[in-house]
Amino acid sequence: MATTRTLEQTRRRGVLAAAVGTIVEYYDLTVYAYLAVVVSPLFFPGDDPTASLLASLAVFASAYLMRPIGGIFFGRLGDRHGRKRALLFSVLLMGAGSALMAFLPTYENAGILAPVLLVIARLVQGFSAGGELGGALTYVYETVGEKRKGLGASFVAFGSNSGFALAAIVVATTSALTSDAQMTSWGWRIPFLLGVPLVLFCLWTRTRIEDSPEFEKVAAKDQLAKAPLGELLRTHPKQVLQVFGLGVAQNATGYMVLTYIGIHLVREGGYSQTAVTWTAALVIVLVALSMPVAGLFVDRFGSKRVLVVGLVASAVIAYPAMLMMGEHGLFVAAIAFGFFAFGTPLIQTATAPLFPSLFDSRVRLTGVALGFNLATIATGGTAAYIATWLIDRTGSSVSPAFFVVGSCIVGLITLATIRQTTYLGSRAEQKTPAAV
Repeated sequence: MATTRTLEQTRRRGVLAAAVGTIVEYYDLTVYAYLAVVVSPLFFPGDDPTASLLASLAVFASAYLMRPIGGIFFGRLGDRHGRKRALLFSVLLMGAGSALMAFLPTYENAGILAPVLLVIARLVQGFSAGGELGGALTYVYETVGEKRKGLGASFVAFGSNSGFALAAIVVATTSALTSDAQMTSWGWRIPFLLGVPLVLFCLWTRTRIEDSPEFEKVAAKDQLAKAPLGELLRTHPKQVLQVFGLGVAQNATGYMVLTYIGIHLVREGGYSQTAVTWTAALVIVLVALSMPVAGLFVDRFGSKRVLVVGLVASAVIAYPAMLMMGEHGLFVAAIAFGFFAFGTPLIQTATAPLFPSLFDSRVRLTGVALGFNLATIATGGTAAYIATWLIDRTGSSVSPAFFVVGSCIVGLITLATIRQTTYLGSRAEQKTPAAV
């Protein structure tokens, strides 16, 4: 009995450390997105506000170009030297990038050096983020019991979305407590500074965990991959593409909710920045809180069924929801925002245990990180940029909905290639991962 209690405590502590880390990582990574409207003229001054915003969003997207490189680095670190070491280093590096963001000079003070330093800080953050989600999903998958892989992984999804929500709340609070002039002068630095103590707390939680039992077993047998990336590409190329295909849909739907719709409501709806940021925070909090419920659905019905519901719902709802975000008032826009986000927890929680199940433990972290981070480049960090570009080119404020629909179709096609022999979440189908 004591052994059972100790095992459960170890599992809970591991899930908590993974979730807290993803909160911190995604808070630090996305504060910039919520400040894009404020920051863009400070680093990219010009007469065309759309061009300035697009330049700022391009910098936001640039961080995601580093994610596959970070994924390869942290994948090797985690597959060769332990999941815990990868989780600790990724958060430490993210904290360094956030601290650099807080003290950046503006274009007025440093000229062209200002946007160069901004890009460097974002690249550091992107490199760090490349190892976070893959490491957290892998660690939780290998730590929780067979009957609760969906629920356990849902807390990683809860953590990443909570990071977005926390970023929105902090930015909204800062905006509410400062004037427009103060926010432009120094207020925008506060959310970045607050990321530093969050990093310290995360480091404390992650130093208190043990490595995953599955990794320790492989290490004890001296069966660790000597070159995880090379072995991955030889033995699991199909699985990397499957993670990529599902990741395209997950990132497109998720990042539209988490980063773009707030910008859309300000620019296209004409609503105030503070009101929109609070609205975004509320919607994202509801999305985050629904993650554990979605995790229970995954454990009960399986990842495939939950994924189908989430992808179809997102594709069907996108267009009418964006239509309602126009000239109908903020209350109606907020309700439409909520419906737009309906599929997000279903998609994210269903893929959370499915991704690591596709790979052998020798290359698991590398496989999840590489496939997912490539997808994040395609439709994640670029989502806000693509949506803004589509509106600018087509003149239609609802054109980003077609980006969501297309991405969901890619996800559904990819899901059809995954056989039932892979762990799909339902208790009747639970099996130790095997290559598909």
